[in-house]
Amino acid sequence: MGLPEQMDLQAERRYLQGCAERKETPGGVFSLVMPEGAKRFCFGCRSLAPERTPLSEDAVFDLASLTKVVSTTTIALQCLEKGYFSLQTDAREFLPDFPLPGVTIGGLLTHTSGVCSDDKAYKRCRGKEEMKAFLYGLPAEFEPGTEVKYSDFGFVLLGWILESLCGDLEEYGKKHIFSPLKMEDTCFNPGKKGRAHRCVPTEETDGRGVICGEVHDGKAWRLGGVSANAGLFAPAADLERFVRMLLGGGELDGARILSPSTMRLLQKCYTTGLSQRRTLGWICNDTQALPGDYCSERCLFHTGFTGTSIYVDFERECGIILLTNRIHPCRDNRFIFEIRRRAHNLALPDVDNLRTNQKRNKEGTKWP
Repeated sequence: MGLPEQMDLQAERRYLQGCAERKETPGGVFSLVMPEGAKRFCFGCRSLAPERTPLSEDAVFDLASLTKVVSTTTIALQCLEKGYFSLQTDAREFLPDFPLPGVTIGGLLTHTSGVCSDDKAYKRCRGKEEMKAFLYGLPAEFEPGTEVKYSDFGFVLLGWILESLCGDLEEYGKKHIFSPLKMEDTCFNPGKKGRAHRCVPTEETDGRGVICGEVHDGKAWRLGGVSANAGLFAPAADLERFVRMLLGGGELDGARILSPSTMRLLQKCYTTGLSQRRTLGWICNDTQALPGDYCSERCLFHTGFTGTSIYVDFERECGIILLTNRIHPCRDNRFIFEIRRRAHNLALPDVDNLRTNQKRNKEGTKWP
């Protein structure tokens, strides 16, 4: 199902194609999503190395930290609904050997737990047990609840909690999120499943060559490609269905993923007075972090290091998905921040114009 013909996205297409021509990003897929459907287009190239290849709309991207919201946060919210924990439940209820006091489920979801934000020494780890010993040995960075510091490690810990309740994160996500939403190409480790040919490559590294079909993120890679912080792959079409579920109050085509009550929790800021505005998993209405100048006061946003992002606007009833491989063939590319802002600045006024015209038509008045 598509959007009305007047949503031609020509300005967005010209701008993003220009970005690719100027080598600000190799290429990508842009999608404007509404409850009734979506429109998307691709631009630029799938890869530049080892050879230049074209990009198609059905390309599968390494979502990087979008894993945190599409998979992990959604699983955590389903567990919350089932009464497995509250947002105030201490992590040590499920991880008895975890040494830090005061780390709660809510703190992990909002990045206010005090768990170390990053330590590159993790690169010595091989496998879950070594990673667990490493993380358990890290001191707290701050008192829980007093700061917001984005923490991959915090989400890795949250994933281990969820595994203790739900089992394998990929199997649970497939059964309770992706299959019900008909997100048929969303998975971890697509290369191991024979799907590398659909995947967009990321960085060219000394140790791993051109990474394609396996997770770029070092922590998730050392955990076998399935982790709560990163590792999920998907095409734009699958993410469109996920966004439509959020815009539909937690339901799409009869598949209920999140309850209306939980959807209300997702529109609440839990970090008022701190340095960033965050809800459970997502950024919410943070003027410093949101992409562009037209974002609404009721929205969700998240990015992935590889060059991916999802914006969900509850006021306009729309979403924007931008999937790029901006770290290909190397990560020294910071154009993505401005690319997101300008692409969103083009799209959101288009939505406003569409909504205005729809209202006029409904009221029986003529278009200007």
